Amino acid sequence: MKCISIFLFSTVFFFANAQTTQTLLAHVLVKKEQSKFLEGIQLCNQVITIDSTIADAYFYKAGFHTALIQRRNAKDDYANYKAAIANYTKVISLNPTHAEAFFFRGGAHDAMQFIDEALKDYQNSIDIDENQPKVYNSMGVCFAKKGKIMLALAYFDKAIALDSTYAKAYANRGNVYDMKQDLKNACKNWKTAIALGYLGNKRRYEVKCKQQ
Repeated sequence: MKCISIFLFSTVFFFANAQTTQTLLAHVLVKKEQSKFLEGIQLCNQVITIDSTIADAYFYKAGFHTALIQRRNAKDDYANYKAAIANYTKVISLNPTHAEAFFFRGGAHDAMQFIDEALKDYQNSIDIDENQPKVYNSMGVCFAKKGKIMLALAYFDKAIALDSTYAKAYANRGNVYDMKQDLKNACKNWKTAIALGYLGNKRRYEVKCKQQ
């Protein structure tokens, strides 16, 4: 009888904790939408205190730290970068095939301009799931930063081949054509990006492409 009571208590405790963590994670998503990153980190820490095996808590926490990299204070940026990397690494230790964790860890490296480290993690993500347009796009951006123009174009081509409506990849491909001084193809890609709803290069298109 005593064993049954202990089992029932443990079961009730487990489900109570599960419900609490689910509620907290729902609030985390609200903080993400509100861009309240510090409050989001606090909620993630509460989840981790209750159950340190919940990968989503580390994943969201890492994202908040990455978002706090503002390039205004080098010390704070580096602290947030290290925290982001540590939390994404924890996600990967809990789930080694978490392609998103590799991708976003690459993004944290990229935010600090650690391009080679970013490319390694982007490749890790692709090794798990090769059908990710956003990862190819990010790799293209990194190669463009390294001045490897043809390689950058190849990765934007891969992103667009997987998703022909990926506006940002067209915009980035346009940027690289512009770097090549190939204004015709730059304008063509910017125009497509704008038509698909990405307006980040609209001003550049208007200034440079009037005669195209």
